[in-house]
Amino acid sequence: MASITIDIDLPEGVEITSYERCGKGHGFEVSWPWPEQCRCQRCGHEDQARLEQSGKSRVVRHLDVWGQPSFWIYEGVFQRCARCHHRQDLIPPFKRKDASYTYAFEEHVVRLLIGSTEEDVARRLGISAETVGRIVKNQLRDAKIIDPARVIIDVGMDEISLKKRHKLYVTLLTDLSDPERPRLLAVKPGRDEAAGRACLECLTPEQRAQVCSYGVDMGASYNSACSKQLPNARGVTDRFHVAKLWNEALDGLRKKITRAHKAKLSRAERKEFRSLMWEMRRSPLSLTAAERQKLEKLFAQIPELRTLYNLRVRFKAIFDTATNRRRAALALTELFMDATDAFPELDKFVCTYEHWQEQILNYFESGQTSGVVEGINNKARVVTKRAYGIKSADTLWTRLLLDLDRAGEIVVQTVASLRNLVREFRSVFSAVCT
Repeated sequence: MASITIDIDLPEGVEITSYERCGKGHGFEVSWPWPEQCRCQRCGHEDQARLEQSGKSRVVRHLDVWGQPSFWIYEGVFQRCARCHHRQDLIPPFKRKDASYTYAFEEHVVRLLIGSTEEDVARRLGISAETVGRIVKNQLRDAKIIDPARVIIDVGMDEISLKKRHKLYVTLLTDLSDPERPRLLAVKPGRDEAAGRACLECLTPEQRAQVCSYGVDMGASYNSACSKQLPNARGVTDRFHVAKLWNEALDGLRKKITRAHKAKLSRAERKEFRSLMWEMRRSPLSLTAAERQKLEKLFAQIPELRTLYNLRVRFKAIFDTATNRRRAALALTELFMDATDAFPELDKFVCTYEHWQEQILNYFESGQTSGVVEGINNKARVVTKRAYGIKSADTLWTRLLLDLDRAGEIVVQTVASLRNLVREFRSVFSAVCT
């Protein structure tokens, strides 16, 4: 059997004194400097350490070596209080109290849990799922507490359903100060004003005063919570929420207009007619000459569809080209006047626009969208499905912290760094191969 010597990273002060191999496991005897002062956990008395060796070895799980489990072995040491004679364990610097594994092993478990489940990680490492859950809870205990010194200037708030048929909602609060690296701030049960207020109360009053803008949908609950808790922030309604309502209103009119026309068509004609509805949803610039010809033929049969099509195109052009809120307000007002003249049924959407006009027009100044927030919502849905259902807001918060925040921090190697290592090894061993 070959023997090699490698350098390993150890916590400060920890030394390996001996090594033994038992079957497919590796055992490392370790030692560390004992403290000179100790504080009693019962009475709080601090005095010179009075240490007693137990004479029994303690074994804790550490990182695997070449795919095989390794363990750190040390002799148990007790501290006896001079005042109350209470005896307590001396906790080594490489593990936490009442744990049979090291801090490094905890980080390894968290790394494996990203993109996986507790049961899969437990089966892979030969530990229980409860142990994995306890490790994650210890590792992420501080991650759910927001640093009071953290500067947050932009937040987004949205809800997601944890069960089918829109049941069991939770509210997600996201830090959008750095759009390239969004951070999840809080997850609370419910989707009402109380849930939004509970998320915002995770921030300190000073942090809430620093927030400049918040992105929410056109709902009263979150807007009310943000307007009360964020005194210096302005609301921004995402363009895609507005476009969704606008397109839904136009689609409702389209179905109403084409219903009588489709009743007169044969089955083959109805199939061809339905295929043209896709062209109606596309931009004129993306249509081919043949598709434009088909669309013109449809408009000749039903002139009202041409008007709906032009309204859709004009609405998108305003959000794409308007450079400031004043021009956008004028263009939208003109559009809605033409729309209500042609279709009085659109007056309901116009009332919605007038109610949220201030926040909708704020988009043209900030350009802020809810794409990042919707992306986190999609990630939450994937996490929920992967775990075969999540019923707790706190559990979802934990899993999102792993898959969003910790994923970027724990990735140690990149493709570029590995390629650099390959080049270095080639240069070192090239002399041996020649």
